[in-house]
Amino acid sequence: MESAPLEQVEEAICRWSARLAAATHTWLMTIAAFDRRQGWTGLGIRSCAHWLAWRCGLDLRTAREQLATAHALAQLPAVRAAFASGELSYSKVRAITRVATPADEEGWLDHARKMSAGQLERLTSRRRQQKSDPAALRADRKLALRTTPDGTIRLTATLSPDDGAFLLAALDAARASLETGPDGPPEDDELAYTPRGQARDADALIALAEAFLHHHAPALQDSPHTLTLHVPAQSTSAASNQSVPRNRTHDDVDGRDRNQEHKHQPGRLPAGTGAVAGRDIGLPAAMVARLGCDALIRALIVDSDNNPLHLGRRNRLPTGRLRDAVYARDQGICQFPSCDHTMWLQIHHCAEWDAHNGKTDVEDLLLICGTHHRAIHDHGLVVRRRRDGTVTVQAPDGRTISSIPGSYDLAS
Repeated sequence: MESAPLEQVEEAICRWSARLAAATHTWLMTIAAFDRRQGWTGLGIRSCAHWLAWRCGLDLRTAREQLATAHALAQLPAVRAAFASGELSYSKVRAITRVATPADEEGWLDHARKMSAGQLERLTSRRRQQKSDPAALRADRKLALRTTPDGTIRLTATLSPDDGAFLLAALDAARASLETGPDGPPEDDELAYTPRGQARDADALIALAEAFLHHHAPALQDSPHTLTLHVPAQSTSAASNQSVPRNRTHDDVDGRDRNQEHKHQPGRLPAGTGAVAGRDIGLPAAMVARLGCDALIRALIVDSDNNPLHLGRRNRLPTGRLRDAVYARDQGICQFPSCDHTMWLQIHHCAEWDAHNGKTDVEDLLLICGTHHRAIHDHGLVVRRRRDGTVTVQAPDGRTISSIPGSYDLAS
């Protein structure tokens, strides 16, 4: 491998990756059968996971995780077949089995083919959050204060997602009030979201305490905070009578909001993902409904490929609303193949802008980390995004990489 052509080394790595995935499938199916037949009993061992830790040298947590994945796969034949062929990695299969059912496994399989393991893990995590029991989440809330030997106070809080969303929004507003920088949305090559400084967040928390002591508790709370709710189009049929404004179309070139409102069928607001202070929080439907009473909800409706519907303008500068749409569609992750950065993100125009060409439409915008944004321009890379979310990058010499690598034949 040290002297072979790099193309052969790359090919070998990819083929071994597929073989390892297929072998892992066989391993999981074997330990699931062993557990079902209770082959670990009769020796005083507490569970199959403990047997695996003893007999196969696994960490107990890893053994439990692999057993859970193995048993879940028994109900997911399509995912199991893709895993057995080496098409899906164990990391992707583990994420899918936490949320998929026989009724929706094809949809999750499609997500797995289009996303990296990190992106899929984020998506499944938010879906699990949306299906959580709001009462149980609220019952787990707690606040712990501890004084350290040097006199400082350490505060640890556990909050339900909706309460956490309000706290994040309040901290963000307090932090912004302490900043002295220029106002307004960032330019195209500026940051869409920057890392939060812990010291400045501490200052913001003190500012919140001072504001409360100064103004006291309001008799009637009127929150000016707007929550952007990211919901799939198929969920909107279950939404309430509340009007959800349509986003700008290509014909809106003057920058004004021409809101044509959709009236949904009576019912509850759907579960969704709230975008707050640069963080995505999965919210069950009940929490969304409560937030709808205390804050303005801006619904971002997307199609099955996670693209915002009817959104885009023929302007060079993306509006704040358009930036929100791109950030939500790309899940707050750099879309450059192989990259999972969530910090120092920027908006990139896939269609190069000049005096007579290029559009600022959502289809032509991509969330890219600063490092890859510079590499795109410095090395003349051409980036394209298909409607299904596939991102391809082509170098000047013709080499191409894609966010969906090709599969390999195990028989080769």
